[in-house]
Amino acid sequence: MRVSSPSMEEQPPRPIGESMDSSEHGSVSSFVAVDDGPRVRPTRAFRSRRGADYRLRGLDVSRPDTLAAREPRARRVRPSRRQHRRLLAKWIVVLIVATLAAVVLRASVFQPFSVPSVSMLPTLQVGDRILVVKSSVLEGTVRAGDIVAFRHPRLLVCNTGQGQAGDLVQRVIGLPGDTIWSDGNRIYVDGRQLHERGWYDTLYGQLGSTPILRTKIPPGQYFVMGDNRSDACDSRAFGTIARSAIVGKVFAIVMRDGHPYIHLF
Repeated sequence: MRVSSPSMEEQPPRPIGESMDSSEHGSVSSFVAVDDGPRVRPTRAFRSRRGADYRLRGLDVSRPDTLAAREPRARRVRPSRRQHRRLLAKWIVVLIVATLAAVVLRASVFQPFSVPSVSMLPTLQVGDRILVVKSSVLEGTVRAGDIVAFRHPRLLVCNTGQGQAGDLVQRVIGLPGDTIWSDGNRIYVDGRQLHERGWYDTLYGQLGSTPILRTKIPPGQYFVMGDNRSDACDSRAFGTIARSAIVGKVFAIVMRDGHPYIHLF
């Protein structure tokens, strides 16, 4: 059942081009539909309710380089004179401490030497600068095969290359209590042939031209020889040396031919 409102009557639809009377629908103006092509809605700049950002005033937001140009540059912090003075003072303290440490080590632990002769060829060359660990630090650790620096013996019948003064550098071959001698071109210690690690010059052999007489090494004494067995003034000539005569054990070569050269023993 269809019920129609008494105040409104059904009216047939009107054509689009037909005007509508304002009195019929209570409109204050008439509407006319005109088909004149697609209409483009004018664009409007977006405005924030809060207004433009004051930090962007005078900037062209469409150019990123403008924004980068306006960014504040980082300030370079330059050290003040007081900081320079403090840094200089620290370096001076470091140098003083390093110098004192070197002096203390040299006085108590290490001592530099210069090789005076050819008696230790090919291991040590004439003029090599070496570091010697002082005897006071060794605490009886002198072993066969060690290279030691010792004070010049009083009685010599051969030339050491530096007269009657200065210290000598040679290798320990026999220890206190050992019995040492030679047979042909071989060295024997307590009845066993001495096998060395290529210390001596193989051109002249293990012994060279000077033999070793049978010797019982006394307590606290050492038998030393140069690695250049053919031209060395060693215990074959001046006898054994006392433990108290040993200045120290050679620790390293630090200079050769006037240039830095590091070799540890």
